Amino acid sequence: MPISDVTRDEARLLVQRYPVARSALLPLLYLVQSEQGYVSEEGIAFCAEMLALTKAEVGAVATFYTMYKREPFGDYLLSVCTNPTCEIAGAGEIYSSYVERCGGHVDREGAGVMVEHAECLGICDAAPVVQINYEMYGPVTHDEAMELLDKAKAGDPPPSNRSGEVPPTIHQVHRELSGIEDGIDEQLIEAARLQATAPVPPSYRSAETDIPVSHPGGDPAGHGGHAFRADAGLGADPRPTRPEEQPPTGDTSVVDELAEAGRGTDQLLAEQVTGDTAAPETPAKPEQPGTAGGDAPAEASGAGASGSEQRPDDSIAGDPSDAPEDGDAAGSGASGAPEERADGDDGRA
Repeated sequence: MPISDVTRDEARLLVQRYPVARSALLPLLYLVQSEQGYVSEEGIAFCAEMLALTKAEVGAVATFYTMYKREPFGDYLLSVCTNPTCEIAGAGEIYSSYVERCGGHVDREGAGVMVEHAECLGICDAAPVVQINYEMYGPVTHDEAMELLDKAKAGDPPPSNRSGEVPPTIHQVHRELSGIEDGIDEQLIEAARLQATAPVPPSYRSAETDIPVSHPGGDPAGHGGHAFRADAGLGADPRPTRPEEQPPTGDTSVVDELAEAGRGTDQLLAEQVTGDTAAPETPAKPEQPGTAGGDAPAEASGAGASGSEQRPDDSIAGDPSDAPEDGDAAGSGASGAPEERADGDDGRA
């Protein structure tokens, strides 16, 4: 079932409410359900198109939250709380009877109903509790609960014994939850405009990084940063911008401009987050002790500096009377080798 032009126009209006376009995903999914009765593959593709997301990203959200249904069922959703308090009061038996009478979780006969488990509905003093399109009924007996099912299938649910309201169809409920009829579009669009033109631009969180929406990869649909101002006719950006923040012009893409400059998008993101465009300086290697100015190490001073190697045991094991005079030491150092003794004893123990 294709998305109607009316829904497309309403979707654009919803997207304009947010300085970051992807924030409109949940309202758009409700809007799709209000028209189609569930989130179809066409609906997922439509949301992805409107928000410049992938179908996988939209599908992940649509399958994560239980309020988005992946199959059509009709006009009424019956939710049975089966948490401990309601379970003890008989909700489990009510749920099982619903599934048995419907022949499964969906019964498309008549007005059409879907039966589902519900987590705690926060009204434990009224256990067991059943909802029809999110209107509360409780406490109800087993017979009263079955009567609710029969009347919903007939398209004539009774007023809630809690609120006194008659549940509207699920299409009407989803349209209300999308926010398209709340009548505050102008105020929300103005709030988004103020955020988009603020000295600190809006951003969305991706993993552990806050990405500014004026960044080329920040908001592909462009309802934050420069493209939001262009689409909404908001005029020039009052914030001072660096050249890499300027929107692309002509046929040259941002990726092409970065490639020409030899810079990657990761580097651009790091610069925008840190505000630092200068390349980090490479720290100088620490100087080795005793080598400043080209001086020889301290161990090479004295006799050792002339090229002779002094062994630690020369002054310990050798005979003190055999120690060379200063002049002999200098002479031996000049030759680069220790002087041999006539008797072949080199002074070692």
